[in-house]
Amino acid sequence: MFLDKILKIFKKKEKTSEKNTDEVIISKKDIKEKITKKNVFNFLDSSEGTNKISVDRSIAKKLRKAANQKRPKDDHIDLKNNEENIIEVRDVSKYYLSGNTVTRVLKNVSMEIKKGEFILIFGKSGGGKSTLLNLISGLDRPSKGDVIVCDTNLPYLSDVKLTLFRRENVSFIFQNYNLLQNLTGYDNVETGAYLQKNKDKKLNLDDLFKEFEMEEVKDKYPSQMSGGQQQRISILRALAKNASIIFADEPTGALDSNTSKIVLSYLFDINKKYGTTIVMVTHDPSIEPIADKVVHVKDGKITDIKVNKKPTHPKDIVWD
Repeated sequence: MFLDKILKIFKKKEKTSEKNTDEVIISKKDIKEKITKKNVFNFLDSSEGTNKISVDRSIAKKLRKAANQKRPKDDHIDLKNNEENIIEVRDVSKYYLSGNTVTRVLKNVSMEIKKGEFILIFGKSGGGKSTLLNLISGLDRPSKGDVIVCDTNLPYLSDVKLTLFRRENVSFIFQNYNLLQNLTGYDNVETGAYLQKNKDKKLNLDDLFKEFEMEEVKDKYPSQMSGGQQQRISILRALAKNASIIFADEPTGALDSNTSKIVLSYLFDINKKYGTTIVMVTHDPSIEPIADKVVHVKDGKITDIKVNKKPTHPKDIVWD
């Protein structure tokens, strides 16, 4: 029976006064009364003070399989965003399995993002900020909770429908640019425009290059561009799709301060002119003033959300 097998999830150990244990002690009565296939991650969430739990290999395999599949239908499947919101994270937790060890990366995280906001997710490496970005962008699935983006509860989508959702609604900017080396700057940007199937939302690419003063690299290949130019091409590629949301994972991480200021100015201007919602991950506190909100993530939890009533243009920031 499942409940008998689930007993193997947690390795029992003698109670001690130590607080930093990596294992949870659960009685057979607790297992039978509380744990089911549907609420196992809820039960893990109730384990305070531990982020790693040893599990039986066969159970780890089942949990891993369940974590990578769409969520079974229930009364949350048709949840929509509240008015003005484009992203809502409701009581979300995320666990990863490595071998027979379950690691909790996010615990009971909740936040809201309004349409047209510029959001920074700030935190140190390993704190959970990139995991949070992956969940709200549909690149990964939550273990528990709801991730509602553009009126769609993402955990309930199949892999195919998730791919279609990303294609229709979001664009990405990566730290390492991800440009196609055998295509010119113009052709790379055109790949973003190609993904936009709605003719009414298509942008004129020549106008984009002119507006952002990038005409000089239209016919150059990535190997002929500087790092800053490559990142600006990747931003134009994201903008060319004219998606509702742009997700940016440390887009200035490999750039010097002057080039970073140019790249951030691009994002700031895009947000203000086109009303595109931008969600960006960073570990640099000096750029916090450019955002409408700064979400601080530490040890898998949102510890603070700061609101800037008057965001500062990147060109006006004094860099450290």
